[in-house]
Amino acid sequence: MSLVFQLFTSVLFLAGLISSPFASWTTTKGGRLVSMGIAAGSFLVGAGLNAGAQNLAMLYVGRIMLGIGVGFANSSVPVYLSESAPFAFRGAVNQLFQLMTTIGILVAQLVNYGVRDWDQGWRLSLGLAAVPALILLLGAIILPESPNSLWERGHEERAEEVLKRLRNSQDVRAEIDDIREATRMAKSVTTWESWRIL
Repeated sequence: MSLVFQLFTSVLFLAGLISSPFASWTTTKGGRLVSMGIAAGSFLVGAGLNAGAQNLAMLYVGRIMLGIGVGFANSSVPVYLSESAPFAFRGAVNQLFQLMTTIGILVAQLVNYGVRDWDQGWRLSLGLAAVPALILLLGAIILPESPNSLWERGHEERAEEVLKRLRNSQDVRAEIDDIREATRMAKSVTTWESWRIL
């Protein structure tokens, strides 16, 4: 395998790794939907650059943008799903995220196999990353921010309103108490302690 191909494959993972601390900060300070929007935008730019690449630089930059999208999506989507799902279904919803990711990888491999003999098949293969990106962008636009994120950022009344809508119930006091306690505990851990634990 050539060094060019190895580097093309690796830059996505390196970009995801490097972007993760920034994604984590954005997810906490700006909200889950902001990070999801950044992830979707990064995926769209990366898919566009890769599909329309005229040289290796465009391929590498596109791949880096896809990696940044991975870093931001992995920092925000599972957290959003956990915080928005009813308590009894949180584990299942998070497993569904993992399942969908795995299915996405399988579909990508099948597309790669299907277009392997096409003259410009690689462009289609790389450009199809725009499809899940558009779905993620739509979610970031139309979904409500998670109650936990709103509460953490000082929007307690909105958090309670969103939670009532999500649960289709006016009695969300017990869950609000849980969110309040989780926020208190999260704020008691310093950034340095988080890095030390990691």
